[in-house]
Amino acid sequence: MTQTQELESLQAEPKPVKRPRLLFCARRPPFPLVTGARIRTHRLLSGLAESFETTFVTFEHDPASPDGHVALERLERLLPSGIEIVTVPGSAGGKRLRQARSLLRHRSWEYGRYQLKAMQTALTLLSEQLQPQVIHFDDLGVAQFGPFAGALNVYSAHNVEYRVLEGTIRNSRGPRRWFAHIERRKVERLERRVWKTMSLSLACSELDADEMRSGGARVVICPNGSDPVDALPVPRREADEPLRLLFVGAVDYRPNQLGLEWFISEVLPELRGQVPVAVDVVGAPPRKLAGAAEVVLHGRVPSVQPFYERAHAVIVPVLYGSGTRLKVIEAMAYRRPVVATTMGAEGLPIRAGGDYFQADDPQAFAGALRRLARQMELRDPQLERMLGDARTAIEPLLWPRIVNQLTSTYLESAKAFA
Repeated sequence: MTQTQELESLQAEPKPVKRPRLLFCARRPPFPLVTGARIRTHRLLSGLAESFETTFVTFEHDPASPDGHVALERLERLLPSGIEIVTVPGSAGGKRLRQARSLLRHRSWEYGRYQLKAMQTALTLLSEQLQPQVIHFDDLGVAQFGPFAGALNVYSAHNVEYRVLEGTIRNSRGPRRWFAHIERRKVERLERRVWKTMSLSLACSELDADEMRSGGARVVICPNGSDPVDALPVPRREADEPLRLLFVGAVDYRPNQLGLEWFISEVLPELRGQVPVAVDVVGAPPRKLAGAAEVVLHGRVPSVQPFYERAHAVIVPVLYGSGTRLKVIEAMAYRRPVVATTMGAEGLPIRAGGDYFQADDPQAFAGALRRLARQMELRDPQLERMLGDARTAIEPLLWPRIVNQLTSTYLESAKAFA
């Protein structure tokens, strides 16, 4: 081969493009995929890894820890093969004792328990060795270790956490309320420090973004989403058939537990004798829950789709919280009618009365379910229009689209650190 031919051959061969490097940190692994927070972490991590050389850093918690234990070997099997995984020893058990000890400390119990030297050391070494263009802190538990020089430091907020604690204060009594008061002050102090020091913060909704901007954060919206799913047929119901309701969510998460307890104790009595009801509850079960004959706790399940297939409607009786509810987006993607409190649908681009039924007191909630039951009996075309409009409204909230938008933001911002 002549020198000219060699040059032509080299020019013809495409050179591999060097991808920017991402350091993705989280306080716990995204498995099992049974909560909105873990699903969000998993979808962002997996999606960003398609465009970045990605290193995932997380804790390997003690099996007795409230965070659960996922071994490194299992993570390597479950995550996409191109992701490098680094784990460090995490928190142990003994929740009550650790909560009591936190009262004497400057740090909160909820996030101070993650402030471990092993994670600080790992992040410092990895940021120096890998020189990532982007460091993504996926929650407040790890964001407290940042920022690191020479990279775009991003705090991905699942909620405005002190707003969740404000709801706990309003809905609790005795020691729990007193403890939440103390935690709220500590958590707000930490959140506001993180907002001010990060290069960028991600918010799930404009409501959260406004609060974060007021604290000095530079914010972009990275909403919660749903996987693309096929729309189910419009639900039909016979007059004597139970109205099958579905609640999806971790019931060991206090806002979900209190909302479900409110539905059981306040809304179900309004329906008895008028509409037969069967309620499926899917998600991590609570330690205790006031039961009812109509309610079945299924716990964690391999797939939620069979439950959506047999449900007539999805209920979201959330009384307080922050962020947005993935369960609303998912229900609308499956084309299932939603009855939600104002808080249950807060922050989502959907219209009360047009895309879902909004109800904030027991009588209104029961009334919306009775109306739905009647619409299904009569094959009311208005219900079909509502379900179609709702599915259209959440189309921008599908994970592939969300990840593509975030990837573009990161790639553009990473140029300054190339």
